[in-house]
Amino acid sequence: MNTASIAIVFLAPLMLLMPRVGVSLPDQPPPDPSADAARFQAVTSQLDPGGTVHAYVSVEGDLTAIGGFVKSFMDDMRKFEQDVPQVDVPALLKVSGLDAIAAAGASSVRIQDGFRNKIYLHVPEGPKAFLRIMGSQSKPFEVLKLAPAGSDLVVEQDLNLKVVYEAVLEAAGIMMGEEGKAMVQGAVKQPLPPPLTFTVEKVLADLDTQVTVILDAEPDKMVDLPDAEGIQIPQLSGAVMIDGLGWIADELVKAFEPMLAQGGNRAPPFKVVRNANWVGMQLAIDSETLSPKERKEIKALGFETAMFAHHRPSGKLILASGKAFADKLFLPKPGLAQDPAFRKTMAGLPMEGMGLSYASPVFFSSLRKILRKTNELENGMQGEGFFVGTMLDLTFPKNARGEGSVSTTTKNGMLFVANSAHSLKGSMAISLASPMLMAGASVFSVNQAIEDFAEPVEVFEQDLPDAGHVHREFERIGD
Repeated sequence: MNTASIAIVFLAPLMLLMPRVGVSLPDQPPPDPSADAARFQAVTSQLDPGGTVHAYVSVEGDLTAIGGFVKSFMDDMRKFEQDVPQVDVPALLKVSGLDAIAAAGASSVRIQDGFRNKIYLHVPEGPKAFLRIMGSQSKPFEVLKLAPAGSDLVVEQDLNLKVVYEAVLEAAGIMMGEEGKAMVQGAVKQPLPPPLTFTVEKVLADLDTQVTVILDAEPDKMVDLPDAEGIQIPQLSGAVMIDGLGWIADELVKAFEPMLAQGGNRAPPFKVVRNANWVGMQLAIDSETLSPKERKEIKALGFETAMFAHHRPSGKLILASGKAFADKLFLPKPGLAQDPAFRKTMAGLPMEGMGLSYASPVFFSSLRKILRKTNELENGMQGEGFFVGTMLDLTFPKNARGEGSVSTTTKNGMLFVANSAHSLKGSMAISLASPMLMAGASVFSVNQAIEDFAEPVEVFEQDLPDAGHVHREFERIGD
């Protein structure tokens, strides 16, 4: 499920309540039928007709009107209560950039083995402020070449966090004037705690960036999860990369080198890596700082050469499970774009945009097994355990397809497209069913507790009949 789908899930209960609650926004301009029709056409042209979901909502001017209403309300309250702050609410809302959304729409249609879900935000003036956090320009996805074929979890996302700082700075100015802006600017100029020597301001300068996550699971190589008896996970290789922040690894090397030179059991369990491609810190598995137990667990997980480093040719800051995997990312190889599982999962989705996420069928199968086993060990198969198990079956169907999503821009908006086992309707249904299932589990637990209290009987475990609960496996995919 993509980010936009998650938002719909949480909003679903509220949407159902809306018909029962009437709110009249003051100072709304009279409707313009031609403008309304143009917005409707702009949104619906980006959606798939028919299917299980096809929705449209116009919010043109609503946020501005709400801001004016709140300001008027606070002004009236101030007549009775002097402590009510004097805040320019419409100005704060404008700072957020959310007032730029004129309309939105959603659709879900069936594809061969699931659903294609779309959510579209109509932003005629272009995204600004918070709407730019996830990027504002579509481009080819770099991760298609970086990630090896067979990767199981892949994310590439533009992340423009400077807009958050700019919005906070502007909001401080609105609420507290120039003094407020000066306080925020002063805070970011302070150096970070030792041994770091740079400031938040220096980091902010490079926070129009891109975050990439690549994870490769090997289900044939299962290892024990540390401090979680009875739970095994596939051996993992992976990396997290952030564009433009490689210099942070350079600074860390400078800070830790004197400590490493001292040696002994107080030195951090790292060694410096410095060559034409890398500058950074690599885990030193033989360090005196690590206990025998820690060494054993690290080796079992395959993290004995884990590293935090600057990839000099690209400028990326990389946290990797091992040096060999980090090197592999930048070497010629069959890439993710040639992976049959990836191509099947992402069929029909744009291959340019601001963000891409992909989870393979192997990833979901492994995650399902881990979560079910964890639930059984922690909760058993009664009461809360039964509820959690049922929700897992709904969320992660047996033999579920892979999941893929892309966020991209259009001429006048932002489009989120996903191939999923669930439609937006199904996601809403799961959200609405959760309270009922939880209530049922709670009633079962209470009844069981009452029965146990009313008829206390001492028995041995081997004398108990294997009645249990039949835990249905959902063979059907999706809705």
